[in-house]
Amino acid sequence: MNLNLPIRTASKRNDESRKHFTNYTPTSSTEAISGPVREPAPLNDRLIVGLDFGTTYSGVAAVYTSTPDDVEIIKTWPGGNGITSDKVPTEISYEYPLNAPEGTEPKIKWGFQFRPEESRLRCIKLFLDRSQKLPFYVSPLETAAQLKKFNKNVVDAVSDYLTQVYEHTMETLTRRYGESFMSSTKVEFVLTCPAVWSDAAKNTTLQAAERAGMGAKADIQMISEPEAAAVYTLKAIQPNHLSAGDNFVVCDAGGGTVDLIAYKILSLKPLRVEESAVGTGGLCGSAFLNYRFEEHVRDRIGKERFDEMKLKKAKCWQMGLRYWEEFVKRNFNEEEHAEVNVPFPGLPDDEEAGLDCGFLVMTAKQIKDIFEPVVKEVCDLVQGQVDGIRQKGGIVSGIVLVGGFGQSNYLYTRLKSHFNTAAPPPYSERPTHAQATALMQNGSVEVMQPVNAWTAVVRGAVLRGLEGSMVRAVLESAVGEVDDLGAVPKSLFTRLTTTRGVEFDNLDFTLEMVVESAG
Repeated sequence: MNLNLPIRTASKRNDESRKHFTNYTPTSSTEAISGPVREPAPLNDRLIVGLDFGTTYSGVAAVYTSTPDDVEIIKTWPGGNGITSDKVPTEISYEYPLNAPEGTEPKIKWGFQFRPEESRLRCIKLFLDRSQKLPFYVSPLETAAQLKKFNKNVVDAVSDYLTQVYEHTMETLTRRYGESFMSSTKVEFVLTCPAVWSDAAKNTTLQAAERAGMGAKADIQMISEPEAAAVYTLKAIQPNHLSAGDNFVVCDAGGGTVDLIAYKILSLKPLRVEESAVGTGGLCGSAFLNYRFEEHVRDRIGKERFDEMKLKKAKCWQMGLRYWEEFVKRNFNEEEHAEVNVPFPGLPDDEEAGLDCGFLVMTAKQIKDIFEPVVKEVCDLVQGQVDGIRQKGGIVSGIVLVGGFGQSNYLYTRLKSHFNTAAPPPYSERPTHAQATALMQNGSVEVMQPVNAWTAVVRGAVLRGLEGSMVRAVLESAVGEVDDLGAVPKSLFTRLTTTRGVEFDNLDFTLEMVVESAG
């Protein structure tokens, strides 16, 4: 049987569809699993990685030079159980595996990998500078004993910690950008250090970073923590009332230390500043609030019951401490919080101690008593910077509060009340320099708390490392502004001799920062 069916000519759409499938090349197994392969980065592009190596917490940020506004903060860490954090504890410990033969390298734990009761090395950064005081809760003898047990010294411990941070950072960036991209892109590191760090401590820190794999010591940039905070903050607080000739104090209040430095604005466009006061610092970070809180709880419930809770009900104590850290320390406001209920599940009711249904009831006055001695030290440090500038005839227009402790609402409020005794100026949608001048005539100083206060230092570090650098050192001497000391005539140097008989050439100069657009 013949069926004369009409023959339909192929349509253009069918031809295109047929060509698509016949010419289709399947993706490779690598692309199928990992996604499309990213093109290698242009030769001049780099990844800038900032590392804020802190006393109690450390943070990492990265930025690709082709997208300078896209600063990425590393938020996931080993042992974090999926919980994100802008920083990781600066803590490390060593442990030999069971039945390990002699000569075996100890296993390293760091950051979030500890259980609450486990011992670990804390504040190892402070041991790099022998002139730095140690907080009362850090024992030099105990630290030395732990290091000696594993045949380590302080530089080894710092290097091992930085190695863990470096490896995790590179692994995170590889996941983010892909292996081919990372293998073809130069990665540059910028480290931060305290404003009061000695040259020897800076050199030792760079040596530890080099051993950790962050590059040759000469290639690793270093910036002081308040300076890095200033670089970021000057961008973050726009618009503001600051004007050329004004001074502002950067207060980097962290977990262990508080560092301060002051800058004078030379011009706004481009933004140029110079250091206007010697950097200062002190051991009055937020960690001291934790220990004062611990003393308060011990006094309230009794030493015996407190010790039993920490030993046998560690989770109970950790829950109360975490609530104190994450809520009370950051958000306490004596006008809004008449009392705060801190959870201690499992503790029996005790009306005299203030324990009710598993909560320790704390009044605003009790919390204020914990805060006040530490906050007063911070206020005194800031006042010292302000007084130093005013004694030279300078105008202090602002105080910039950054760092983990810098997020504290109570610290911000106390600094405001300390430096703003006059009535506020009339409301304005845009602050003006005239308003700031009116405040200053009454001895008042504006206190500013930028967004991302906890990560301001590490964000400033990556901005510092960007192409052209937002901050450029300028040497101003008798011959004017120069970028190279080699260009200064030898006749302008003065030959001096140290107390040990070593001769050297001395040149008086001022050091300026030129902060250009961060965008």
